[in-house]
Amino acid sequence: MSNRQNNPVNMAKPSMFSLLSRNGIAGATTIREASQGLRFPNSNGRCNDCTCSPGLLSRNRRSSMYLRRMMSSSSVSPSHRHGHGHGSPGSSAPSSPGRYRSPVIDEVTSEDNLCKVVQDMNTSLRLEKIRNLMKESNLGVYIVPSEDAHQSEYTSPVDQRRAFISGFSGSAGVAVITRELTSMNETPEGLALLATDGRYFTQAANELDFNWTLLKMNTPGVPSWEQSAIDHAASLSLDSGSVVNIGIDPRLITYSSVQHIQRLIEEKQKENEKYQIKLIPVRGNLVDKIWNDFEAVPAREFKPIFKLDDKYTGETTTSKINRLFDDYMTKNGSSTLIVSALDEIAWLLNLRGNDIEYNPLFYSYLIINGKDNLTLYTDKHERFDGLQDYLKEINCNLKLYDEVWYDIRKIATELHNLKKKLLLTEEATWKMVNCIIARNFTMIESPIKSMKEIKNDVELKGQTEAQISDGYALIKYFAWLEKELVDKSSFITEHEAAMELLKIREELSNFRGLSFETISSTGSNAAIIHYSPPAVGSSLINPNKIYLCDSGSQFLNGTTDTTRTLHFGEPSCEEIENYTLVLKGHIALARLVIPNDRVTGYQIDCIARQFLWSKGLDYMHGTGHGVDSYGPVHSAGVGIGFRPYCNKNTIKAGHLVSNEPGYYKPGEYGIRIENMVYLREVKEKEGWLEFVTTTKVPYCKKLIDVKLLSDDEKKWINDYHRDIWELFSPKLEKKSYEWNWLKRETSPL
Repeated sequence: MSNRQNNPVNMAKPSMFSLLSRNGIAGATTIREASQGLRFPNSNGRCNDCTCSPGLLSRNRRSSMYLRRMMSSSSVSPSHRHGHGHGSPGSSAPSSPGRYRSPVIDEVTSEDNLCKVVQDMNTSLRLEKIRNLMKESNLGVYIVPSEDAHQSEYTSPVDQRRAFISGFSGSAGVAVITRELTSMNETPEGLALLATDGRYFTQAANELDFNWTLLKMNTPGVPSWEQSAIDHAASLSLDSGSVVNIGIDPRLITYSSVQHIQRLIEEKQKENEKYQIKLIPVRGNLVDKIWNDFEAVPAREFKPIFKLDDKYTGETTTSKINRLFDDYMTKNGSSTLIVSALDEIAWLLNLRGNDIEYNPLFYSYLIINGKDNLTLYTDKHERFDGLQDYLKEINCNLKLYDEVWYDIRKIATELHNLKKKLLLTEEATWKMVNCIIARNFTMIESPIKSMKEIKNDVELKGQTEAQISDGYALIKYFAWLEKELVDKSSFITEHEAAMELLKIREELSNFRGLSFETISSTGSNAAIIHYSPPAVGSSLINPNKIYLCDSGSQFLNGTTDTTRTLHFGEPSCEEIENYTLVLKGHIALARLVIPNDRVTGYQIDCIARQFLWSKGLDYMHGTGHGVDSYGPVHSAGVGIGFRPYCNKNTIKAGHLVSNEPGYYKPGEYGIRIENMVYLREVKEKEGWLEFVTTTKVPYCKKLIDVKLLSDDEKKWINDYHRDIWELFSPKLEKKSYEWNWLKRETSPL
C-alpha cells in the first residue's frame, strides 16, 4: 500500500463509510462491515433530497449490483462476453463509470430500494452553515484537517470531518474554508479549497463538487494549504480593513504545525503592514456542530482490550520502559513524558484494542512520570477486566480519557515549582500545549517511535511467518480469480473479488482482520492510487485490462501489505514495458546493500525510480513506508521517499519497510509492485546492511519483458520464484488449479 507522506496534517488512506445502503438506512461500505451486515446505529434513511456525505455517496453513484450486471450483460456482444468482462479492448469508455461524475441522474427501479434518485451531491448548504458559525466565531478562514486528536492516519467515522464537509473521501488532505467579511448577501460567501497530494489527485477530481477548488500539493506553482489559507486571509484583511482570524480546532493540529503557520503569518505581514492576520484556537468543532443537521453522527466505539503475548512482542513492557529511560529520558533531563500517538501507546504497553478499523489500537493518552508511575487515560474501564494484575505489574493506573487535560496542567505546574520540565512529542497538539501555563516543556521526536521501528528477532520471525500465511492466501486468491474470469467467463466485480480474498484469509491461523481496506481495481481504477471498491456499484473486473490488488492482513505475529499487478488477457506492449521498468526498480531496491545508520530513505528513493526516470516516467507516492508488528500498516519512524520525513532518520538494522514503486496512467491503468523487506547486517561485511524480502507472492510473468532484464535481475526473480514454489507447492493439492497456476507463475524466466 503506497505510503503516507509525513506532513503535519497530511496522512494516508483510512476506510470511509457510506451512509446509504439497502433499504435506505445508514451502512458501511468497507469490506469487513459489508461482510458482517453492520449498520450505524440510530441512522435515518434519507433519499431523494439526500444529505449523505457527498464523497461517501459517490461510492453509490450507480444504482444496484443487479441492474449493473444486466446493463453489462446486455451491452457486451457474445464474442466479448467470453473472457472480455464489460468492455472490448481499446474501448474509450471508462472501466469504472461509477467513479466519474455525470450530470445524468440515475433512476433506480430495482427492489434494492436504494435512493430513488442517486445524484451528485451539493455541499453548498453545509458550507453555508459552516460560514454562519464562522461569523459567530469571528473567523475569516476555517481549517478542517483529516486527523483525529492523536494525529492518527486511520480515523474512525466520527473523526472524518473533512470528508463530511468536502465530499473527498481520501485520508490525505486539508479543507480550507473562507468567508467574505464584506459580503452583504443573506447567504454567506467564500471559497472552499481542498489540498491533497499526488496519490489522490484523480480521486479528488472525481469526488469534489463545484464548490471546491483542488490544490495539488507538491506540484510547481501550487502553494501549501498553510500558505494558501494565509494568502486568502491577507486578501480578506485588505478588503475589510480588519483583523482576519484563521481558526482551527486545537485538538486536531500539532503545536509544531501551529508554530510553522505562525512563522508564515509573520513573513506575510512583512510584505504589507496592512495585513492583519491571527491564528486562533476554536473551542467546539464547527463541523461537529452541523453534522447532525445532515446525517446521524457515527458513534465512537470502545472495544475490548487485550495483552499481546510476549511470544509475539519479544520484549516486556518493563524492559521497554527501562530502555526508554536509559537511552532517551535521562539524556533529555526529564522523567516525565506525555504520549498521544495511539500506536506508540499500544506498542509500549503491549496492549491491543480495536477502536479504529484495521488498527489494533484504542483511544488513550499516556503520561509517564517516572519508571514506576504510568497513567493511562481512556474510557470504558470495564474493557480492562482481567488485566488488573498486568496493569499493577507495569505500575499503570487508569483514569478517564478527558482527565488528561487537568493532569497535564497539574503535573506541569508541579514540575515548574521544582524547576523541572516535561517532555512532549512532536505529535503533541495545540490544546495540550495550551494546558501548560508555565511553558516548561521540551518538544522532542518521540523516542518510542524510534524504538518500535527497530524490530527484534521475535518480531522479524513473526513478520516472516505472517507473510508466508498471507502469501498462501494471495496465491489461492489469484488462481481463483483467473479461473473465474478466464475459464468460467464469470462476471466478478472488484468488491466481490475483495470479499473472496477476505474469505480465504479468514481461514488463516492468527488472522485478526485486514490491515487496510483492500484495493481491488480494474483498468482505469488501478490508476487511482488509493482506490477502494464500493460495496454497491463497483466495476466488473475486465480480464483484458490490468488488475491491481493492494491488500494486507493483521496477524497476532505480524502485519502484512502486498501489492500485485496482474493481467488475465493479452497486455499491450506499453503495459509490459512499464511493468518491467517498475519491476526493475523494485529489484534494484531489494538487492541494495547500504552502510548501517548512515543512509536515509530519502537518499535511496531514486534507486527504485531510475528505470522509470530514464523514460521520463515517475509516480506520485513514496517508495516505502514503515510497518508495525500487529499494529498500523503505516508507521512514520522510517520511510523511503522524497518527503522531508524520509530524510529525518537513517536506516538501521531491524527496520521493516515496504518496497513499492509504481506507475499510473490516469484513465487507463495503474501498476504497483509491493513487497515487505527488512534490513539485516551482511555477514561478510561488517557495518553494512542488506534487504531481506519477506513477501512470498509471484510476479505476473506475462507482464515481464525478459529482454529488458539483466542476467542478475533474471537470476533474482528465478531464485525468488523457486523459493515460493518450494514453500507452497507441498501445501497445494497436486495438479489442482492453484498448483498449476503457481507452477506456471514460478517457472524460470
